[in-house]
Amino acid sequence: MRRTLHKPAFVLGGTEPEPVLPARFEYYNSYSLLSEDKTISDKNKMVVDSKSQLPFGAPRSIIVLTREHIGDLVCTTPALRSLRALYPDAQITVEVGERAAGVLANNPRINDLMIRKDHQGALGKLKVMLELRRRKYDLGVILDNATAMPLTLWAGGVAYRVGIVRKRRFARLLNASTPFDRTIHEMVDNFRNVVALLGADTSDKSTEVFPTENDGKAVDSMLAEAGITSEDTLIALNPGASAPSNRWTPERFAQLIDMFAGYDLNSPGLKGPTKCVVLGGPSDQGFVDDIRKLARHDFIQYTGKLSIMELAVVLGRCRVVVTGDTGPMHIAVAMRSTVVCLFGPAVPSESGPGYSPGHRTIRKVESCPKCTKYLCREDHKCMRLITAEEVFEEVRGILDVGLIEEEMSEGGSVDPTEADCALENEVESVSDG
Repeated sequence: MRRTLHKPAFVLGGTEPEPVLPARFEYYNSYSLLSEDKTISDKNKMVVDSKSQLPFGAPRSIIVLTREHIGDLVCTTPALRSLRALYPDAQITVEVGERAAGVLANNPRINDLMIRKDHQGALGKLKVMLELRRRKYDLGVILDNATAMPLTLWAGGVAYRVGIVRKRRFARLLNASTPFDRTIHEMVDNFRNVVALLGADTSDKSTEVFPTENDGKAVDSMLAEAGITSEDTLIALNPGASAPSNRWTPERFAQLIDMFAGYDLNSPGLKGPTKCVVLGGPSDQGFVDDIRKLARHDFIQYTGKLSIMELAVVLGRCRVVVTGDTGPMHIAVAMRSTVVCLFGPAVPSESGPGYSPGHRTIRKVESCPKCTKYLCREDHKCMRLITAEEVFEEVRGILDVGLIEEEMSEGGSVDPTEADCALENEVESVSDG
């Protein structure tokens, strides 16, 4: 399907025509993502939709307010898909923080992106409200629990407003709301509850991102340059985290790399050698340098070298992704790779990959009462309790299950007992180094 991109008409929170972005992190301020043969309903005619819960029928134009982090935005995609299915002819614009906007590149569920500058301040927020008034949206959908967003929509003249209520302040400005539910996934499930207020079918929890063919070709070229072939089994390691308390230690990552570098290729399990690919953003470079100093074996590194969609392609090529509670974890889930997620102070049921089956989480503590998301007062004790050996076992177990399924589909067989024995021997031999 052909996509057309048009020049940005408006940048929120600033006067610059284009935001300043890191190298290789490219996107446009506004997208036109529907196919050319897709027609938007006449703006002078309101289409009545019997499924809609709105008092005036189906909306012509919708503004969706979202968060600014990559993982959070990935978790909005089930709600966006449901919203598009409910209102196939509406013009859907998503207002999003600039650092995560690339997550929605090529997304066929939306028409436009409205980029929100970081640290926009009071003047930037006023500009948002004025722009919303100029565009005259019929419906505003808040996929966030920020307290002031109802005020933004109300002051922006949005006709009908729905969202999450976490605090009472400004809640009266919503026409329909759902309470924030701490017992379900913070983003995927709470955001689906918002669009359910409109009568949308929210039964599909799956997240999605849409890398292009060119993204795939760029990644193919990089992998070939690194000597990776189709026979190799790729294990992605993502050591970064927006919250420092959620980081595993460089020593543990180095140990895990050495374990896979010394993996016995004659053991039942893999058709080719395992190779570790270390990922991350530019801010993770120092952490990855520490891993390289500690690891006895080399590894492939793409820290700070990938766009969001190229990152998605790499994660999709990996059999297993080892990561903390961070954005690339959610991208890996969206690309249908199996995730082993390491948790410390964060709560897996709130922000983990549990909305999609088949993933593993490791957490050694029930809570971290003394710590916050950004400040650890226990010297990362909860993360240090997670050993490289148990992460290796989880990854190896996933690979064995995958092999057994492949062999059974091909009419062959693999003895699970033999695979378990090989795993135990491998952990012991690599640990003894």
